[in-house]
Amino acid sequence: MSDTKPPDTYSGDFEPLEEVESELERLVGHPRFEARRLQAVAEEGESGTTPLIELAVVASRVIPFVVLMIGLIVGVYFLALR
Repeated sequence: MSDTKPPDTYSGDFEPLEEVESELERLVGHPRFEARRLQAVAEEGESGTTPLIELAVVASRVIPFVVLMIGLIVGVYFLALR
């Protein structure tokens, strides 16, 4: 068996504490700031989450409309039964 050891040199590419700090800042930030950040990410289009962000934007406008339409249809139905 070969004796493999992890490298002794530290790679500065990934700083776990900086990653955690940036995520915590993002989580405690105001929702409007987060919305602006997500909009900027979606505009860049280079992130893998871009389709999900765009889907959420569309859903946030379509779902209330669908709920309103269903409510109106059910309301008209029950008024017609009277």
